[in-house]
Amino acid sequence: MRNKATALTLALALAGAALAEVHPRAGTTSMAFLKIGAGARYAALADAGAALADDAFACFWNPARLSEMYGSHSAAFQHNSWIAGTSVDEAYYALRLGKHRVGLSSRLLATDEIPMRDEAPSDEPIAYFRAYDFFAGISYAFVPSRHLSAGITYRRLYEKIYLDAAYGHNLQAGINLNLMDPDVSIAATADNIGTRVNYGGAYYHKQPTAFSLGASWRLPWGFRQARAAVAAVAAKPIDDNWQGRLGAEAVWKGVLALRLGYKAGHSTEGFSAGTGLAWRQYRVDYAFVPHRYELGTSHRFSLGLGF
Repeated sequence: MRNKATALTLALALAGAALAEVHPRAGTTSMAFLKIGAGARYAALADAGAALADDAFACFWNPARLSEMYGSHSAAFQHNSWIAGTSVDEAYYALRLGKHRVGLSSRLLATDEIPMRDEAPSDEPIAYFRAYDFFAGISYAFVPSRHLSAGITYRRLYEKIYLDAAYGHNLQAGINLNLMDPDVSIAATADNIGTRVNYGGAYYHKQPTAFSLGASWRLPWGFRQARAAVAAVAAKPIDDNWQGRLGAEAVWKGVLALRLGYKAGHSTEGFSAGTGLAWRQYRVDYAFVPHRYELGTSHRFSLGLGF
């Protein structure tokens, strides 16, 4: 019974990568919640945050991009009503200290109640249970010049599925190069580099390691007091095919933002869209991310604060 419950919840967590043209390694990694993007702004931009993040969410996307944060402090929070009755809540904070940046991060994924049945089919479940995933992380970036930065993030991981629990840890490394100070940026990351995760001494799974290379361009001209930016990222997870992520945003008077994105090569996601409002040091963002194969639609809300 435990094995069935574990398999059911793992299938739920891996739903975003297990359909369409299935990669030979699909479903072989653990801690699938690490694949979910952070921040409604970046969700609307097709998860192109590795090359465009400029706030505390850079702790997730690319710690080297903490060099681009505005002000001395940045805080960010997100609520994500994700697929299959799951929700993701997270908080990030970053601090500027001269040529150094320090960040803190946390994420909690929780499922709705999942019915559990015994070997024999039954109309009513014999019990219900929930599944939880959590990480807490610390990030550091070194910014020797306006044109170059490098960063690293360490995360402690925890997953609870029925009676089974797993612990782990991983590292993320990133680099960012600013050209034309800083209208054009080139960035690269190596994500979720860590040991295999142990499930109750019986199951050992690789982490969802991925590599990405991207660029962003803040257009130097405006139209009717609007400024625009575009970003493109190529990402290669070890358990999926290459993905292309393209996002564009236009910001009017620094207040109202409109965003569009498209993912190529992703099993369940394609187009995304969103909007945002900024007032003084506050920023509120929303993203609409539809999923294929009747998995539903993800609605993401995030709040940013810079001071």
